[in-house]
This record gives sequence, C-alpha cells and structure tokens, in this order.
Amino acid sequence: MLLLGLSAQAGDWRALVERAGFMGTVAAGVSYEWEPEHAVDFSVGAYPLDDQTYYQTNFVYRYSRWNSPVGEDMWRPLQFGFFTAYSLDQDHYFMKSPDKYPYPEYYDWTALRYGLEFGTTYTFMPSRIGLAYRIRIFDNGVIALFNNSNRDLQYYVSSGFSLQYLF
Repeated sequence: MLLLGLSAQAGDWRALVERAGFMGTVAAGVSYEWEPEHAVDFSVGAYPLDDQTYYQTNFVYRYSRWNSPVGEDMWRPLQFGFFTAYSLDQDHYFMKSPDKYPYPEYYDWTALRYGLEFGTTYTFMPSRIGLAYRIRIFDNGVIALFNNSNRDLQYYVSSGFSLQYLF
C-alpha cells in the first residue's frame, strides 16, 4: 500500500468522517498529506439500498494550490482532485442503471467508478479540527450531461461535508 512506504510525521495524518454523497451516505477513514499541496484519503463508505446497508471503499487524491494562513488557522480555499469508489457488493452498486435512464445498460457495468472533486478545507489549528466541503461528479455524470435529456443536477453532482482531526 502506498501509505505504508511513506515516512510520515504525526502532523501529516488526519482522521475523517464525512457525509459524503457519492462516497457513501457516511464515510470514515484517514488522510495523509506528504506536502501542504498534496494529500490522499482512504475511506470506507456505507449507503442504504432496499432496506440493507452496503459498503464501498474510496480513494481520493487532492491538490491544494493555495494554503492561506488565517491567524493561527489554515484555509485551503480551492482544492481539486480525482477519486475512485469501489463497491464491495458488486450485485447492487454501479452494476444496474436506475430507472431514470433510457435502457438498463445505459452505463457500463462495473464495481469501480471514478470522478472529479472540488472543495475547500478550513483547519482550526489550536484544536486541530478541520471542516471541509466537497463537490463531486462521477464519470457517468459527465457522460450523462451530454447524453441524457434530464438535466437535473442531483443525478450528476454530489456534495459532502467532512469533519477531520489532525494528528
């Protein structure tokens, strides 16, 4: 695993809990930052479907060009990155197209999805607590923007809030 090969100091790690949209209704995991501009997250997300809970793993690479000190705190006003989400139950998630699409095989059947992310993070340094907001779009969301007459953003874009603790 990539994270195990990196020499890390305690201040480079964050524990995170998210209301995560495409990353699961709720996700929990860790984040590692090897430079102020570069970070990766790994989390496990949970989502309900047909009165049952299913799980997925998520991986995010995030680039933060601007790191702006605000007093003792740190604000990263614009972050971008890419993410992958892998379903641990391949019979339900990412495998079947919802009814709103023109035909059952509208998207390719896969347990792995990827996408783009934009967001911001504010870290309260004395307490080591961070708050983040993310907007994400899946690969199939980009495809649907061009191939689907339904332009309702909820089918293509998701957002999430993250609570983080800096080690």
